[in-house]
Amino acid sequence: MDMEDISGKRTAFGMRERRAAKDRLQPALLDRLTDNEPLKKKETRDSVMITYDTLRHAVLRDLRWVLNTVNIETVDDLDAFPQVRNSTVNFGVEALAGRRMSEIDWVDMEQSIKNAIIHFEPRILADSLEVACVSEVTALEHHNVLSLEIRGKLWCNPYPREFLFRTDIDLESGHMDLQEQGAL
Repeated sequence: MDMEDISGKRTAFGMRERRAAKDRLQPALLDRLTDNEPLKKKETRDSVMITYDTLRHAVLRDLRWVLNTVNIETVDDLDAFPQVRNSTVNFGVEALAGRRMSEIDWVDMEQSIKNAIIHFEPRILADSLEVACVSEVTALEHHNVLSLEIRGKLWCNPYPREFLFRTDIDLESGHMDLQEQGAL
């Protein structure tokens, strides 16, 4: 698109288009390697760059994968292998299925989930990440579901953007239903 009018002056529309193109983000490697249109021989510019909303949805999808995967540390002692503890071999979180609400130390669980997110989701700025249990004590007596809020900032160009996700953890199945609560 031409950024100059007939007289050769830069137009506001052209400047806005140029700034918008500069502020677009690249998708994660997995998304770049996934061919959603295998019959097309050339990629469009839109498939190479993504918007903030697309980034937020991709992070939400990837966090669902992290939070719904049981890590190897749940079944094997990794004290002798500190490198494995922090590698993709240990992808996921500790198993919560089959545990009672009274057996769970909320602070430890919040920290465990926060550590998994920091290790496996680099698009979230670690120093901005907060994980907090938000279940009410009266609700805990009737349901075996624990609720968490996950908030922080996504690395974006030109500046980080805030997000808020909420997950309900079904302690019978271990499934975490992560939902977007909106951008802050």
